[in-house]
Amino acid sequence: MKADHMTNVAVVVLDTLRKDAFDRHFDWLPGLRFENAYATANWTVPSHASLFTGQYASEVGVHAKNMTLDCGDPTLAEQLRAAGYTTRAFSANTNVTGYFDFDRGFEDFRAPKQVQHLNDDTVFDFREFSRDPGTSRPIHYLELLYAITTGDSATIPSLAALARKAIGKKVTGKHNGVEYGGLVEARRELADIEFGEQEFLFCNFMETHEPYRVPPEYRSVDEPGMTESVGGLNFGTANTEQTKQAYEDCARYLSDAYRKLFDQLRTDFEYVITLSDHGELLGEYDAWGHEHGVYPSLTHVPLTISGGGLDGDCTETVSLLDVHATVLDIANVESDSRGRTLLEEVDGRELLTEYHGLTSWSEEKLAENGYDDQIERYDRSLRGYASSSNFYGYETLDGFTTTGSEQIDDPKRQLRRLVADLDIRDVEADNEIPAAIEDQLEHLGYA
Repeated sequence: MKADHMTNVAVVVLDTLRKDAFDRHFDWLPGLRFENAYATANWTVPSHASLFTGQYASEVGVHAKNMTLDCGDPTLAEQLRAAGYTTRAFSANTNVTGYFDFDRGFEDFRAPKQVQHLNDDTVFDFREFSRDPGTSRPIHYLELLYAITTGDSATIPSLAALARKAIGKKVTGKHNGVEYGGLVEARRELADIEFGEQEFLFCNFMETHEPYRVPPEYRSVDEPGMTESVGGLNFGTANTEQTKQAYEDCARYLSDAYRKLFDQLRTDFEYVITLSDHGELLGEYDAWGHEHGVYPSLTHVPLTISGGGLDGDCTETVSLLDVHATVLDIANVESDSRGRTLLEEVDGRELLTEYHGLTSWSEEKLAENGYDDQIERYDRSLRGYASSSNFYGYETLDGFTTTGSEQIDDPKRQLRRLVADLDIRDVEADNEIPAAIEDQLEHLGYA
C-alpha cells in the first residue's frame, strides 16, 4: 500500500540488462516482478526520455536524431521538485547527464569523476563549441585551450576536463570513466548523503554495457573486445560464445554489486524500482549491441517494484511509461502520462516500442566501413506492438514478425492504430558526434 506521507522513492536503471539474464541472476531481489514489461525504445536516450516524461520518445522528440532532453513537457524530477521533493541522481551513462539536459529538475546530479564536468555549469561549455569542430583533433584541442583560457568559464576545472578528454582514456583505461560500470563509485557517493523524508533518487549503472568488463574474480573468459555492428552488418568478427559468456559474467557481477547498494537504499527508501532501459543483442538476428531495431531481446526488459508490501509476479503487459506514472502516484502528484500506476491492479494494455533510425555515430560507422549505400536502408523508423495477450509483433527491415504464446487478429493494423494516435514532435536532426564526449562514446563501443 502507498504511504499517506511524502514517500521516498528510488528508480534504478540497470542499463542494457537483458530480461533472461535478470531472471538467472536476480532471484534475490524482493518485490513485485513484471514478467512482460517493455521498454519504449531500443537504447538509452529514447527510453530515458519516456521514463522522465511519461510520453513516447517520438512525442517528445528525444531519440537518435535529437539526444537532448529539450522538450516542453515537464520532467519527472521537475514535477517532484515542485511538489517539495529533494531530487538527486547518479548516472554513469554519458548519454544521461547534464550535457544532454537530463539533469533537468535534479538539485543534486552526480556522475563519476571522469565525466562530472558534463554536469557542471561553471565548466567550459564543450557542447556548443564542439558540435562540429571542422578541424583535425590536435588543432581542435588547441582551439579549445585558447577558448578556455580567454573565456569566462572556471579555468582550472575546465582545463582539467580538457585533460581528461585528451588523455583520460589512455591514462585510466577505464570503462567510460568508471571502474566497471558505476556501482562502485555510486556506493561511495551515496553513502555520504543524509537522506531526508521527501527524497527522489534516480540512478543509471553500466555494468552490463559494452565493453563487458568485470573484476578478475568474475572473469571466466578473456575480455572479448567491442562488437562492431549496426543491425545485421558486422565489421570484423565476434566470437559468439566468448561474448555471450563475457556478458553473463557482467550480469553475475552486476547482481552481486547491486545487491549491496540495494540493501543500502532500503534503509532510506520505502520504494525501490529496479528496471532496465533496454536489452542487448548477443548474436540474435546476426546482430550485436542495441543500435538498431525493436527486437524482443532489446525491448522486453526486467522491472521490479520493491516496497509497500508488494510481492509476487504480474504477467500483464506493462511499459516503462508506467514507471513514470507509478512514481508520481507514490508521491501523490497529478500529471498527464501515457503510463498507468503499477500500485493498483494492472489490466490489459496495448503498447508501442520505437526505433527512430541511426544515430550520428552509427551513420559514421557505416560510412567508414564502406556501407554508405546501406545508410538509407537502416535509417528509418521501426515500431513494435505489445498486447496483454502475451503477444509482441514488430517491424524489421524484412517485414513484420510476431512472437508470444498467443496470437491476435491483424496486429499490423493494431500497430498502425496506435501510431496514428501519437502526437509526434518534429525535430531537426543533429548528425554530428559531439567532440566533447567522443572519447566516452568510444569507451562504450559507439563511436
